[in-house]
Order: sequence, then C-alpha cells, then structure tokens
Amino acid sequence: DVDYVLFTMMKKLSTYLFLILFSFQTPSWADDIQDFQIEGMSIGDSLLDYFSKEDLKNFSKDYYPKSKKYYQMTLNGDYNDFDNVTVKIKDNDKKYIIASLFGSKYFPDNFSKCAKEKDEMIKFVSSFLKNNNGDTYEYEYPNNNGTAFITDFDISGGAIRIWCVDWSKKAEEELNYTDNLSLSVTTNKISQWINEAL
Repeated sequence: DVDYVLFTMMKKLSTYLFLILFSFQTPSWADDIQDFQIEGMSIGDSLLDYFSKEDLKNFSKDYYPKSKKYYQMTLNGDYNDFDNVTVKIKDNDKKYIIASLFGSKYFPDNFSKCAKEKDEMIKFVSSFLKNNNGDTYEYEYPNNNGTAFITDFDISGGAIRIWCVDWSKKAEEELNYTDNLSLSVTTNKISQWINEAL
C-alpha cells in the first residue's frame, strides 16, 4: 500500500525498488496471488531455492516501527530485468518462505518513460486477469516531495499494485530520490499487518 511505499522510501532509500514490464511472469490466466512471479519467485516459495543460507545472512533486514512479526529484505543480485527485488519474511522463519514480493526499476530524469512503461505493464498484467478492472488514483507525498500514479488490481488472496513516482526537484536534489516504476505482489494478510505495523 502507499503507507508501505512511504515507509520503504524513508527507511531504506538506497534500496528503493522498481520493476519493468517483462520481468513480471504469469500463466495464461491468473486466479490467485501465488500465480504471479517476479524473477521466477512467487509468494509461498522458499528463498533457499534461490539463495544459500550464507547469502541470505548477508542481506540486511528492516523491521516496521510497531511490529517485528515480519521483516523486509532486499535481495541484491544480477537480475535479468530488475534493479532490485525485495521480500517480506516471517521473523525466525528458517525456511525463508516469501510472504510478499516487490520489484523495481529507476528512471533518472525520465518520468515520461516511467509513465509509458507503467501503462504497458498495466495492459500486460490486466490481460492475465479475469477481473481486469484496475483501480487507478494518485497519492501526494508529504511536503510536496512528489506524486505517485497508482493502479491496483484485486485478485484471490491478495492484490497487485503498479505505480510510477514523479519526485519533485527538491526531493531529487536534497534527498537523492529517483523517478521510478514499481510493482508489488502482496497477500491480504500482509496488507492488513502492514497497516497495524506502521
């Protein structure tokens, strides 16, 4: 959700994550949140299928202010299409089961390209959904730092969010923010927890 985006932005700006169109892999029809993949990973998968325990220990963990039930971890790697991927994992889960996925890509000084790829991504994602009527709206960040252009899709078990952020010149210069395209795949359970944890 937008609160989650804002928290991520403030908590760990250097690893703010964004996704491009063709990284998002789906079957011919997607009926459940677990049908969607980012870099081949899906909600419910174990990170141990993709990384060694040593690698996972080297990734930093970020917790939300009011709860440590889950932590957020940035998975640095040599991805095909992503700048970065982040996941949420239940604290002390030795199997590292993915509870949510988030992918991202930067667009330095090129918001128009970000917006164009967002539109392409929306068309791509909606083509795999039986209920493909997304909810589109805008979110204004505090202190006139920028605007997020968001489209949400509800799906069984969760939601998919696609958004582009146009940061203000002040945010870019003083806070080192970069225009970006993002996509998140989140279960209803995690969305509810985020609202309680912020």
